[in-house]
Amino acid sequence: MSTSILTAEEIAEHQLITALRLWHDDDYLSALTLAGAAEEILGKRLRILGRTPSFDQIKNEIIALAKQHGDSDPKTEKLVADLLNQTRNELKHYAGDDSLSFDLRSDTAEMMERAIANYYLLTGTMLEEAVHFWADVSSTN
Repeated sequence: MSTSILTAEEIAEHQLITALRLWHDDDYLSALTLAGAAEEILGKRLRILGRTPSFDQIKNEIIALAKQHGDSDPKTEKLVADLLNQTRNELKHYAGDDSLSFDLRSDTAEMMERAIANYYLLTGTMLEEAVHFWADVSSTN
């Protein structure tokens, strides 16, 4: 038996590159799940380093806008966080009998963007596969 020794960053990079490849194969369900895993790992690494991951940046901007428009509900932060991760969490944890309904391609693109942003924030490196992803997304909009 061989033992693999991988850092969190290496695991997340592998997940993200695989997610980007799956995107190009139109396997959005698998791409979203892997991108979500990479986004979460990379986000935790950024927080450990005292930096702000893409999820927190987006969430904080939405909460600031809500407050500017009079929202004072203490539950807003959790609601926003739940909405940002809704599709990922449904795919990751769902065991119900009913069918789920969502815009899988769009939700996958959003999760991919967050994972790519976190990867870049952490490493300062842009993956070649990410450039191809953006070209694909922009050509279909």
